[in-house]
Amino acid sequence: MPTVRNLQAGGGPFFEYPYALAGVTRDASGAPLGNCIVVVYRSADDSVAARGLSDGSGNYRLDASSELFHYIVAYLEGSPDVAGTTSNELVGA
Repeated sequence: MPTVRNLQAGGGPFFEYPYALAGVTRDASGAPLGNCIVVVYRSADDSVAARGLSDGSGNYRLDASSELFHYIVAYLEGSPDVAGTTSNELVGA
């Protein structure tokens, strides 16, 4: 069960889960792409579960529930901007 950590800027609770989703952000050719904004959403209602940045090597680890489905959206501003999303059936481990 998640623990309420504090309130988000929008006023809703921000939950801390004992599980996480981890991976590497990559470009279209499969090379690691660092410093991307990474947002974990709950699939059931599209609410934000966690957000952060991938490190310089593209690695990220963000809190997620082991009992709910999630999806991840990654974005890197640039010329051109780069964005991608995962399937919507990810669970924290």
